[in-house]
Amino acid sequence: MKNDGVRAEIERLKTEFNGADESKLRILEGLIEQAAFERIYLKGLNEQAAVTGLVKVHPDNPTIQKQLPVSSEIAKHSATLTNIMDKLIKHLELPDDDDEDGLDDYE
Repeated sequence: MKNDGVRAEIERLKTEFNGADESKLRILEGLIEQAAFERIYLKGLNEQAAVTGLVKVHPDNPTIQKQLPVSSEIAKHSATLTNIMDKLIKHLELPDDDDEDGLDDYE
C-alpha cells in the first residue's frame, strides 16, 4: 500500500534529522510529511516513465516528437521535493561538531 511507503519514508527522514531541535522538528512535521509524499510519488512517476518513456516519437518521422505528461510531472515534483528538502536541511541543520573531526593534533 502506498500509505505504508509514505509512513516508512517519514520515519526515514526523521532518522536523517535525528539530533535536530525537537521543537523545530515538530513545527516542520508537515514539511517532512510532504517531502515523504513527494518522494514516493516521484518514484511512481519515474517507474511510469520507465514504461512509457518521456517523449512520444512519431513512428515514421522521428523528428516529430511530443512530450508526455509524465515528463512535466516529474520535473514539477522533483523541483518541489528539492525545495522542501532545502528548507528542511536549512531549518533542521544538525550542530557541526568540529571538535570531533580528529584534526586537533594538526592545528
